[in-house]
Amino acid sequence: MRLSPDARLGLGMGLGLTGGLTMGTGIGLALRDRHVYRTFVPAPNNAVYVAAVTATNTGSGMIGAGLGLGASALTAGLGARDRALWSEVAVGGTLAIAGVAWYVTEWQRVQKMLYDGGKDDVALDLRPMPREAAAAAFIGAGVGLAFGAGVALLTRYLVARRLVRPGRGSLAGAPLGVGLVARF
Repeated sequence: MRLSPDARLGLGMGLGLTGGLTMGTGIGLALRDRHVYRTFVPAPNNAVYVAAVTATNTGSGMIGAGLGLGASALTAGLGARDRALWSEVAVGGTLAIAGVAWYVTEWQRVQKMLYDGGKDDVALDLRPMPREAAAAAFIGAGVGLAFGAGVALLTRYLVARRLVRPGRGSLAGAPLGVGLVARF
């Protein structure tokens, strides 16, 4: 089902605006605690540092979600066929699943470093932290892409259903009078 240019523009703008707001919020979260994030603080007094790591990962995921929503907004706004949107749902789901698998492995390494990194016999390895943030961005991009394409498909379905079965009203004669017949 092809949407009118006005409906395509509205759908693309809505998804794009949502993606832009999500991405902007993510950038703010990721940059908010950069001064804390740069210098590692070992356990046990590292609650502020752990909060900075969490905010950075959340911001990274939101940046990815904004990019995914932007990509689906572009596809929906240009009037791509349903097959392209279904492909975006599949690619987004695959990207999110791969991102979760990657995030889990990096999260374990980061948690070990955050809570055991201050001990004498454990060497500090800060490399998993940026990889954890990148994995969060992959999760966000996959979820954003799949969600945006799903919203576009649902919108197209609802618009097509509305155009195919409009409500009809008519007057009908009967032996005992006249009645109003309506179909919705």
